[in-house]
Amino acid sequence: MKKVLSPFTRIEGHLCIETEVRGGRVVSARARGEMYRGFENLLIGRRPLDAQRITQRICGVCHEVHGVASARALADLYGLEVPRNGLLLHDIILALHMAKDHLLHFYHLALPDYVDFGAVLAYKGKDPLLSAVKSWVKNKKPWIFTRKVPGDYIRDPEVALPFVAHYLEALEVVGSGAQALAVLGGKVPFSHTIFPGGVTVELTPEKTAKVSEIVDRIYRFTLDAYLPDVLKLSHLYREYFRIGQGYFNLLSYGGFRSLGEPLFRAGVLIDFEERPFEVEKIVEHVAHSYYEGGARSFREGETRPAYGKAGAYSWIKAPRYDGHPMETGPLSRVWFSNRGRRKLLQILRSLGQNERAAFSTMGRHLARAVETVLLLEFCQEALSALDYREPTIKTVNPEAPVTGSGLGLSNAARGELLHYVEARQGRITRYQCVVPSTWNFSPRDAEGRPGPAEKALEGCPVRFKEGLIEVGRVVRSYDPCLACSIH
Repeated sequence: MKKVLSPFTRIEGHLCIETEVRGGRVVSARARGEMYRGFENLLIGRRPLDAQRITQRICGVCHEVHGVASARALADLYGLEVPRNGLLLHDIILALHMAKDHLLHFYHLALPDYVDFGAVLAYKGKDPLLSAVKSWVKNKKPWIFTRKVPGDYIRDPEVALPFVAHYLEALEVVGSGAQALAVLGGKVPFSHTIFPGGVTVELTPEKTAKVSEIVDRIYRFTLDAYLPDVLKLSHLYREYFRIGQGYFNLLSYGGFRSLGEPLFRAGVLIDFEERPFEVEKIVEHVAHSYYEGGARSFREGETRPAYGKAGAYSWIKAPRYDGHPMETGPLSRVWFSNRGRRKLLQILRSLGQNERAAFSTMGRHLARAVETVLLLEFCQEALSALDYREPTIKTVNPEAPVTGSGLGLSNAARGELLHYVEARQGRITRYQCVVPSTWNFSPRDAEGRPGPAEKALEGCPVRFKEGLIEVGRVVRSYDPCLACSIH
């Protein structure tokens, strides 16, 4: 029996999930990116510095991360040595963006799959916010609070209401993170201060104190609410440590090196075996994507749309590492962080799970929470390392007739991000992005191997055929961003 989820909601972009269900389980799945945008082609013929602005518009959620990745590629193209303050600020902006994005994902995108928010109607306490929400829900009957697809939700008000309260509080906490990013980035979304040579913000004690105060607030909320809520959800939905397991393959570019020792190491895990990371082993396949051509390295990448191509079903390309589909995201980075992996495995053992349980629906949520703690602790240390006496940027002539290529390896909330640029006489001749959700939601490759999310859906139970709640939980554990993946 074929079951389809389209449009797939509570994500960024346009995703369709097609499943074949037999005997109450998914036996095969296809992830379809349903929109073409062509950002890489938009950049051809433009000045290199235009890319730093335009690529941020790939996504209304992942803006700063594309800004930093593009800045790194352009710094490589221009041969810039970025001052230490500039490196620190790039990392601070990146870490703060990712941390607040993780909160938004858990509370506002994923949690409604598990909690019956209608429990607020049973609230009898005196909290003014919950009381106001109860009145609003009673009068307006918003969809998320009153109508849900069938599923095994948390309906006990005593258990559900703390989740609902934190959902509401997280709206303010995430908003405060955006305020901090605006202090450093000039505005949010689409920062004006990120450049290849650093950041144009004028450093003052008042600005860093403001950002530090907000980071502290997010950190307290993470320790007091977010991490405990993920643990509570893990206790209540233990079966999801066995649901959503796909390949045991992970990809990490490493990152956050501005303090010296990197917060995350570069590396790959293939069939549970660690190997060194080699960037030249990244190749994008298009056999089942709506593009002409064959498998190509990002250095030879091209974007030639071919809608209706025989055998194709997605606008997402299929990146492979040495021929292997790879999962990327908080799990891949935490796995290549000694401190992060120790913490994650400690939590799994306390829940009666082994290390392979990390590669699951609930394991991804735990890894995301662990990474949030690491990122916020890094932010505070990096803010303290800023030197007000030193420059924050090394400028470049935007009209310089530069010829060459540049590679930017960076991180995003959803996984590892690559930007590659070639220029001739000051004009872009090639620009390629290999994006986290392109890895995770890739279609089958030339060998017919499913992408990571497609593989993870195989074997997923389907007890509720209307709405496919179990399928939704697996897919959202990757925090998909289709606006990025079909860039």
